[in-house]
Amino acid sequence: MRKAVIAGSGAGASITALTLAEAGWHVVLLEKGPNYFTDLGKSWPPKTVFSNDNLKLTRNFEQPDPAAYPRTFRSSAGQKSGYYVGAVNELPVAVGGGTIHYGAATPRFWDIDFKQLSMLGPQPGADVADWPFEYSDVAPYLDEVEALVGVQGDDDAVPSDPVLKHAPRAKKYPMSAGPQQRASMLVADGAKSLGLHPYPFPHAINTRPYNGRPVCNNCGFCDAYGCPTSARGSALDLLHRALLTGRVELRPETMVHRVEMKGRRATGLHWIDQHGRTGVERGDVVVLAASGIESARLALLSQLPDPHHRVGKRLMFHYFTSGFGVFLDERLHAYKSWGAETNCMEDFSDPDFTGARDFAKAQGLPYIRGGLCELGGSEEVLAEAQFYQYILGAIQPQQPFGRAFKELMRTSLLRDRLAGIQMLGHDLPYLSNNVTLDPKVRDRHGLPVPRITYAPGKHERVAQEFYIPLITAVLKAAGATASAAVPANTPLMGPTGVIPTTRHVLGGMQMGEDAKTSVVDQWGRVHTTDNVYVMDGGVFATAGANNPTLTIMAVTLRSARRLAGSE
Repeated sequence: MRKAVIAGSGAGASITALTLAEAGWHVVLLEKGPNYFTDLGKSWPPKTVFSNDNLKLTRNFEQPDPAAYPRTFRSSAGQKSGYYVGAVNELPVAVGGGTIHYGAATPRFWDIDFKQLSMLGPQPGADVADWPFEYSDVAPYLDEVEALVGVQGDDDAVPSDPVLKHAPRAKKYPMSAGPQQRASMLVADGAKSLGLHPYPFPHAINTRPYNGRPVCNNCGFCDAYGCPTSARGSALDLLHRALLTGRVELRPETMVHRVEMKGRRATGLHWIDQHGRTGVERGDVVVLAASGIESARLALLSQLPDPHHRVGKRLMFHYFTSGFGVFLDERLHAYKSWGAETNCMEDFSDPDFTGARDFAKAQGLPYIRGGLCELGGSEEVLAEAQFYQYILGAIQPQQPFGRAFKELMRTSLLRDRLAGIQMLGHDLPYLSNNVTLDPKVRDRHGLPVPRITYAPGKHERVAQEFYIPLITAVLKAAGATASAAVPANTPLMGPTGVIPTTRHVLGGMQMGEDAKTSVVDQWGRVHTTDNVYVMDGGVFATAGANNPTLTIMAVTLRSARRLAGSE
């Protein structure tokens, strides 16, 4: 029996484990974080300690502790000192990876995302490249992943232009769309009045019993929260099925820190557990599926052959823009729904959106792209409260609480009367945006931490300048008393630059045909090895303009089927 050893247990790791196990392989999953799910391989849906709890969100419950596992951040390679040390665009470190607290949004990448260089051309200063396959090659796997995790959507409402024009569908959504959030419908109506094309946002959230999981109860604690009812489709569905084969072992709190190599072949993964015990798990194939940043870090720690210095390069995060509208005359209850927003809009992802080409040309660029807009989100209760205390602390520092604070919370301008638009800005790949090993800072095990170098390029800044007024206009058309839009990371701007918090981590282990300009081939195998594979968002050649999880899983399924020998 062939054996695969996998670092990670999230979106890519879970689908790899399931595919290999069903093909008769023995699979061992080494997960750095804890397991918050009871009897995942037996009872279903699993019991969990997740709950509707704001405090877990703010206390690194499923996130890595930045004191034990920090990252460092700088905005350019020229910044030699004074850079930030702490959390930088972290994903959950726990069984299930990022899918245990994602919003479960599952839109599709477009055809131009896979062939961006061929279809749109180069961009000044960017390292734009094509993927080694096209949309039609991955579309059947997108269909299959939608069925595996259970995706809801409205087949009749998906706009033919631009969405189906660039991402045609062969099959219907496995589930019909759920009830629509009032705030999201309000913003969608504003968009429609301007001639735009919003539609019900595809999500892996149950609108009927599916895969043995219940219907969503619309509690509102979804994006950035663990689901207490298991109504959200995730890597857990795949891990459960994989464990039922009897050929999969899942070992939480076991951190992989090095790939053991003998010539071109990997022989296993070295690990350390929460008690400091160390060991090596050997196998015929090694899979890195720890996220773009952590898989690149593992490759660097292992000194995998990298003659062309491509490992860690072209890191992409999406460059978010946040719009918000305050509706003084009504309460919107934007926090009550399945997901965070129930409508989306992809018009701004189109490089041929009205006026976009001309604006780009005036700025010396061939084109610009915004990104998918999530319509109707609001603020968290604790975040709202902390903001009011900050304001009151500036106005009346002797008492930033009491009657004035209570009245602000009751009125709830920044939660119950607020509806937002979040634009996932298309992020071009730049060689200057990368992950390396920090020369000084170490984690609790004494290992070099990832050093993130990232800054938006001219394309991102110009696209944001073009779309901010349009985002504001949509909110005004929706009836907002006051509206505005700003770069999403504005509160974290400082001498180190904009510290990313998007939780979209792509690139660093780029997929491509040419070993001189990429790290892995079209099936995820590291060019310079015989049996080391990467199965996560690190392989992305472009960032697209949509939420990436569905595409991560589909690309991984394509690669895993090839590895398993089933295709």
